[in-house]
Amino acid sequence: MLKDELSQKDEFHPRETSPVRIAFCITELDPGGAEWALFHIVSRLDRNKWTPQVYCLSSGGELVSRFEEQGIPVKCYGAKSRRDLKVFRWLEAELRKFSPRIVQGFLFHGNIVSRIAGSRAGVPIRLAGHRVAERERRWHLWVDRLTKRFVQHHVCVSSGVAKFLLKKLRIETSQLTVIPNGIDPEFKLGSFGGLREELGLEPQTRIILAVGRLHRQKGFKTLLEAFRKNAQELADIHLVVVGEGPERASIEAFVDRYSLHGRVTLTGFRPDIPELMSESDLFVLSSLWEGMPNVVLQAMLMHLPVIVTDVEGVADLITNGVSGRIVKPGSIKDLRTAMQEFLVDDTAAQEMATNAKAIVVKEFTWDRAAGEYDQLYQSLIEKA
Repeated sequence: MLKDELSQKDEFHPRETSPVRIAFCITELDPGGAEWALFHIVSRLDRNKWTPQVYCLSSGGELVSRFEEQGIPVKCYGAKSRRDLKVFRWLEAELRKFSPRIVQGFLFHGNIVSRIAGSRAGVPIRLAGHRVAERERRWHLWVDRLTKRFVQHHVCVSSGVAKFLLKKLRIETSQLTVIPNGIDPEFKLGSFGGLREELGLEPQTRIILAVGRLHRQKGFKTLLEAFRKNAQELADIHLVVVGEGPERASIEAFVDRYSLHGRVTLTGFRPDIPELMSESDLFVLSSLWEGMPNVVLQAMLMHLPVIVTDVEGVADLITNGVSGRIVKPGSIKDLRTAMQEFLVDDTAAQEMATNAKAIVVKEFTWDRAAGEYDQLYQSLIEKA
């Protein structure tokens, strides 16, 4: 196996002229945190230095046209099952035709397929992009460890994910770089009719907003319990939960059990998250684990007071008591108390929101993130 791999590497003759060819492999391109991150990073790379091409393992998604509008080719395999092993040969053949100097994976399946296909195609530099500390699917970690020898470098979205990987994958610190997500500070709000009017709420109603997939990871049951207790004392608060997922039925059952229909709204998927934030009074992230929560970055940019659980990526963004409030994951009591503090003391909440916006505009932009990826790619080529 090793002999075959080395011989394949010897056959690889990358073009030495600029710009350098670079391939990106991602599981799918439906709008999501990792998918948008890939778009913002790749679309900002200097085309005088890099020629990017994106490979999507699924049949594509809404973001395919976004890449193509930026002149970035996208090739999709169209896998209907994540057990379709033919995808490895497809990507290997595509990489041999494209002859990139670098291939980088995004998301678990994109990572695994790109590192193995990239190795067989003789791509000199293979990177893995880690977006979350995977605490549920342990077999993901097992496969990651089994195939880590095919990867030269790992890019983590937060220091929390980096610590998790150092412990679980047993890789060297020199093989790892942290590049946080970003935000577009020039983002413009779209037209919006008003959330309170849409939900039939009184103008003085204070809206608590939560956004995420309705999944155990997001800790919505903790949030609902904390909100329920606060709602017993505060008549003018309303919880809006945006997202879809496998826990929707159990969340609806909770709302039924405690007669919270007039106090809690499940909107399903919404594309207008920034507009909803502009109408809200408080944002809550109740997750049990994360990577780098993009939605918190968006809330910070929108000058929305934030309460977050102490999960991966949060420490990179929020200073407790200065730019937001950090609470223990899974603690109903801590979350309830933090919500009460913000709802009672609006001056402190707004001061923290102002601090948070200043931080995100200065330190967490997509231009900054793309620049750091540019520097990393250059340094890896120089070392190679």
